[in-house]
Amino acid sequence: MFTYKDIQWIRNVKREGGKNWAYFDGDEDNMILHWSSSFVKKPTPALIPQIGDIVVLYQKINIGDQFYFTHLLTPVDNIERDFVKTNPNHRWGRKMRILAKTQDLIRPKLFDLGRVNQGHTYNIEYLNASISKEEIQKLVWKEFRPYFRNDVSNDYETEITENYSEGISEFNEGTEGKYSYVLHKLRERNSHLVKKKKSTVKNPNCECCNFDFSNTYPELGNGFIECHHKIPISKGERITRLEDLALVCSNCHRMLHKKNKDNDYYSVEELSEIIKKE
Repeated sequence: MFTYKDIQWIRNVKREGGKNWAYFDGDEDNMILHWSSSFVKKPTPALIPQIGDIVVLYQKINIGDQFYFTHLLTPVDNIERDFVKTNPNHRWGRKMRILAKTQDLIRPKLFDLGRVNQGHTYNIEYLNASISKEEIQKLVWKEFRPYFRNDVSNDYETEITENYSEGISEFNEGTEGKYSYVLHKLRERNSHLVKKKKSTVKNPNCECCNFDFSNTYPELGNGFIECHHKIPISKGERITRLEDLALVCSNCHRMLHKKNKDNDYYSVEELSEIIKKE
């Protein structure tokens, strides 16, 4: 069972100097990830990822001059393959299982790709020295979540084990200055389940205060609502069901994540009663 904590490595790859996408040919479950022939010391970086680790690939595509995170991979075995006859410039290969791949994920601005722009295998924490490794892992996991392959969906954990944070964490990002990052955005769980829950009602009202975005914000607010997980993640990891989700407005969602005088969270029903009394 994979979790965000398995994301350990980051690699830069390119094809034809960035003119075309690398590793998007075919729809196979597995692929061979190649390393440069310039590595002569054995074992080469191809054997750095361990069984169960997840490797993130990113590449720069010349069109639009954008950097993209494109793949999540995990090693299939511990065999270092030599392709000197068929791929002399990148002779070292490792068989990888494809967990997720996409051409739509532009890298988050807070990541410093200048530190991992060679063909080595870098620790994932190199992406940003100002935030923790765990925060980086959670952010990468969240970004890739919609792109996991259907045939491996049972092999990764859909919950992120993290207590809700009301605050904002600030950190320096080199020459790009300070960025504020709302930590609770990292705790979003299975996005497919959230979308399914929201699709059950065309113009939903808040389950706590009955607020209707479509009435207050005509057209702009049609169908808008937030999704609240009724069971706090601090209670432990679990499989979330549709009935474990509530559709609420932004204000009520915030209140549901504030602890009461008993150091506990209000339920949707309890918050509704408070609103009615007011």
